[in-house]
Amino acid sequence: MIALSEIIANSALVITAVSHIGLTCIVVYVIVRRMKKHPHKEVDAKPVPKASPKNLDRGTLELSDNTIKFHPDKGRFKKQEEIVKEIPLADVENIDRVTNEISITWKGVTETFIMPKAELAITIYERITAALEEQRKMVEDNEAAKQKQNVVTKQLISIALEIVDSLFNVLRSLQGRVDVNRLEGYLEHSEENVRGFTDLNVGTVNLDLTKLSSAIKAHLLEETQKEIYAILRSLHDYFSGLASQSEVDQTHPNYNDAKTVILAYYTLNDIILGTIVGDKEIGKERNALVMMLDDLSKGTASKIDIDAIKDAINKLVKEKGQESVIEENRAVFKQQLKELLTA
Repeated sequence: MIALSEIIANSALVITAVSHIGLTCIVVYVIVRRMKKHPHKEVDAKPVPKASPKNLDRGTLELSDNTIKFHPDKGRFKKQEEIVKEIPLADVENIDRVTNEISITWKGVTETFIMPKAELAITIYERITAALEEQRKMVEDNEAAKQKQNVVTKQLISIALEIVDSLFNVLRSLQGRVDVNRLEGYLEHSEENVRGFTDLNVGTVNLDLTKLSSAIKAHLLEETQKEIYAILRSLHDYFSGLASQSEVDQTHPNYNDAKTVILAYYTLNDIILGTIVGDKEIGKERNALVMMLDDLSKGTASKIDIDAIKDAINKLVKEKGQESVIEENRAVFKQQLKELLTA
């Protein structure tokens, strides 16, 4: 037979276990009631409005990383991580609010979100419209900056071409009988254009003409030629540096365009000089020039008449570098690039 003491002991264990189970249930009940009254919220200085999009479950509408996001609720206590609506601000075409409803049109589609209270609708509406205004201003500022760079680049190219003209004029004048007065006139024109180039304040380039001026005045022809090539090299390196540091820019002319134009103009002036000194590489240089202008035409959508360039060069070669034909070639080059060169 089971002793009475064992029965009492077993009964005490059962009572203790039941008591523990009951106490646990009470604690869980109290916690659940508190969670219902005071659900856990992430600390956020700006409360995130609840929303109920048409044809969708309830959830949270928020603005984050320049994107309007709607997260549907999942269960009673846990928010679902999936985003069923994600609208980039850049795609928003229109936004309206009527009492507690917000309508957002993007990519031709209108999404309507219903808030529990009008105050919540006002809160998120003001956030979105403020972000849209900031984005609009940023786009306008970027566009204004691009337009300013576009104008400055055109000015840089135009002035650089004038510098190239005057320097190559000096090189041509060194052939045969030298007219010092003419050289000094070309030098003065170069100095004027260098000042205009420097006044644009776009980067650093060494266009110091002091040594060139001294060489011309001292009638040091070899030194004069050496200094001209040094300045031309410095100018070309300047544009090459701008092109290599700049991002891909779809507006024209950009720095890559400027580099191509300058190199093409150097080539044209080399051809002009070659007709005077009897250079046998003129044919290769002409082909290289045509290829550069053809690539420039395709890249910028500019209508460059390659045949007009070819005809002008052929006439130049035939006339053996007459002054009027030289100016005609330069004029044809600049006319074909008028859209890129005119500010």
